[in-house]
Amino acid sequence: MIAQVCQRISPKRSSNVDRPARLVTILVVVITLAVLPTISHAQNIPYSAGGPEMANDHSDEADNAVVPFCMLPKVASTPPGLRVEMSLAPPTNIPTDPYELGKYGRIAVEYTRIAMLDGTHVGMQAQALHVAHHLLFYSFGLTSDINNDGMFLLTAGVAHYQTGNNRAEPFVDAPFIRVRFQSSPDDIFLYSELETTMHFREYLSGMAGIGIRLSPAMRLMGGFHHTEFVMPTEQLVRQVEGLEGIISWGM
Repeated sequence: MIAQVCQRISPKRSSNVDRPARLVTILVVVITLAVLPTISHAQNIPYSAGGPEMANDHSDEADNAVVPFCMLPKVASTPPGLRVEMSLAPPTNIPTDPYELGKYGRIAVEYTRIAMLDGTHVGMQAQALHVAHHLLFYSFGLTSDINNDGMFLLTAGVAHYQTGNNRAEPFVDAPFIRVRFQSSPDDIFLYSELETTMHFREYLSGMAGIGIRLSPAMRLMGGFHHTEFVMPTEQLVRQVEGLEGIISWGM
């Protein structure tokens, strides 16, 4: 008797279990049919070694270019002069824990074409970086694009940072300067940068390596870095050396 009751109930349970799966299938089909009409051709954004000005001359050709298939709609190109950089500069013994590795990171946002001064593009940059044991660094400054081609950038401004393992260590304000140099607009190029502050709690960082251009708006740089800063309470100079990787998005 109990077995017969179980046989009668079990099909109903399976149908109830299948009901959510059927609803999900119907939703997927409806969403797919709704998305298909919005599929359009991707915009072909040309790249020119002469910069965005020369690339704009071919905008008509880019609009008429046909791409076989793309799920993404047309999007506007990157505003010339806007850059976002993220980097990791760990010590030689690279941490395997992602959380510990993130303690050696930097993020910077920059726009180099706010104004023209004596024929040179002038912009602004803001950045934040952290080095374990212990440096917490914020800076803001004006950026000068020396040759108006994005190859040689000079940033000068004010840094607000803290050094030392003691959380009670005060933040200090000091002038800072950052210089970045890219050898050419080719797909493979040499890259170097130097950054320092002018204060008795000095911070100094440098990097030299090579870079690869993955697209007109995406670059990857990697090389060897050296970072040092004064820790007054401990009365020592903390040094960090190792490999550094930088990803840069923007023109």
